[in-house]
Amino acid sequence: MKRIKKLASLVLALTLVLTMALPALAADNDLHTITVNQNADDKTTHTYEAYQIFAGDLADVEGKKVLSNIIWGAGVNGDALLTALKAEESFAGAFDNCTTAAQVAEVLGGDAFTNSTITTSTATDAFARIAENNLTTTIAGTATGTGSVKISVTGSGYYLVKDKDASVDTANGAYTRFMLEVVGDATATVKSEVPSGDKQIYIEGPDGNITTGDANNASIGSHVSYEITSKVPNHVGYNYYYFIMNDTLSEGLTFDGVDSVTVKVGGTELVKETDYYVYTGENVAPKTFRLAFADIMKYEVGAPIVVTYSATVNDKAVVGTTGNSNTWNLQYSNNPDDTFDGERPDGEPGLPADEENEALGETPEEKTLTYVTELDITKYANSVAEDHLLAGAEFTLTGISKQVVLNAVEYYEASENGTYYLLLDGTYTETAPTGTEYVEIGVGTKDTTTGYIKDGDNYVVPTNKAEYEGKTIYKLVKGTADAYADVNTKYEKKTVTETSYVDAVVSIELTTDEYGRISFKDLGAGTYTLTETVTPEGFNTLEPITITIGFKGPDEVSTGDEKCEWTMTAEGLDITQNEDSSGNKLGIFSTNIVNKSGSLLPSTGGIGTTIFYVVGGILVIGAGILLVTKKRMSAR
Repeated sequence: MKRIKKLASLVLALTLVLTMALPALAADNDLHTITVNQNADDKTTHTYEAYQIFAGDLADVEGKKVLSNIIWGAGVNGDALLTALKAEESFAGAFDNCTTAAQVAEVLGGDAFTNSTITTSTATDAFARIAENNLTTTIAGTATGTGSVKISVTGSGYYLVKDKDASVDTANGAYTRFMLEVVGDATATVKSEVPSGDKQIYIEGPDGNITTGDANNASIGSHVSYEITSKVPNHVGYNYYYFIMNDTLSEGLTFDGVDSVTVKVGGTELVKETDYYVYTGENVAPKTFRLAFADIMKYEVGAPIVVTYSATVNDKAVVGTTGNSNTWNLQYSNNPDDTFDGERPDGEPGLPADEENEALGETPEEKTLTYVTELDITKYANSVAEDHLLAGAEFTLTGISKQVVLNAVEYYEASENGTYYLLLDGTYTETAPTGTEYVEIGVGTKDTTTGYIKDGDNYVVPTNKAEYEGKTIYKLVKGTADAYADVNTKYEKKTVTETSYVDAVVSIELTTDEYGRISFKDLGAGTYTLTETVTPEGFNTLEPITITIGFKGPDEVSTGDEKCEWTMTAEGLDITQNEDSSGNKLGIFSTNIVNKSGSLLPSTGGIGTTIFYVVGGILVIGAGILLVTKKRMSAR
């Protein structure tokens, strides 16, 4: 309310001499300059037009410029404007008794105007919107430019300054909200704003702590976590303000889903499906998702916005020195003269019903890059040669690298609106504590032997049981308050998103094909162990090999074409990085691994034993022949 009164008091200070104003047939024709200072973030060229709403005689009273003898200016249809002001319900009848321009100007500075039920903008912005809808074709002055633009006008008065219709490059700029200035020479600062944002990725900093940057590296299956920062835009003067974040993940990155998204404004986490909506699927393609705020106007202008979410590296990731991109940009309302509804006919809050024809600006795209590398192995038998390619060798590559993940951490904060209580064991409960009390259970009889009766303000157990008869009987119910740390303080449950390092475990098992080849793709920086788990028959199994992968990403990403640098080393292996025809490193590595055949060992006993067996056999055979010959001779 202070801001509204401050704006309206400017009008009042410049028109308060109305109490001594007399009807006038004409106002002065003094020459004046209106200087328009453009928003620094808005780089587009603007063509500004000035329309005279009130005309009058300008004077300096105690250092303030005031306008007297006020009449309707040449730039407005006064009768139509007066009718529209009276019809505006939010002004609560403030202009109902006005018949002249002087009376309208007087109301502009009164409490009935500044206390009117305007909810989406200041009262002066609302007045300017109605005035803009009732302008004539008479333009007091115009000027085109960027930065600081000067408009020359003739005649003192109260001027409305606006962008010329259809003159702003809405892809990069925003239309002005209407500026009302009393001239003498005056300076106006454009209220329009071009929102901006920054998209980054969580990475490991030089000191080992988690920080953010434009690029990272990862391995297949690991999470990549993102952070978007922006601020609540200047939405004053709008009846609804679209604020939509668009995100597109490349094919090698899979969105972890709506549940991975958190949104905070001013440090407070917003409620999904109430404060914001995340749209996915074919209806937002080719974008991966769109995040639309239900009502960005309910937050304080300039309050910080932080959005976090994550994705997972998949087997379609681009490998090498080219990164896998994540592209983000922001769409926003950029013309306060448009009437927005903020909801599509199919019930998608925060998105325009007819987006192609809405006055939406769009920020340049922000990109982050995630890189992965590859190791290609060719297996040979005994030596490196085309005819020695060895199929059927099975290898497993294992390793642990680090990934940054987002964890939703719950905590409790003391609050008058809280619903939780702190227990002595350190947990929280929504069950309110109860105190010890005496509960009525009936009326005593001659047979009643237990319970309490009331003695004045006290509850007692009578020593004479006969006293129960005819008396109200109570039982003692023990409360729960003694289990609570504080029965009076309530707590509100909140959630904060924290980042932490988690192991990204890599385990890839491959078998060499008929050409002896395997490719371990989608690797990130880290230390890995290559183990031969199945060795072709007749060959010796290799000892496990330790492989170290190093990474250096670009310091800044702008186009998405920035390259990274990879290194890969292994003791006992000659690993080379592939190059293109121009000698540029490709970030894909190759090495040859040779399996040696097993040794052929001699049989037990050697050749000397074999000779004895052969000679012995010959002697046995000879002895048999000699025995048969002797028997035949004896028979004769």
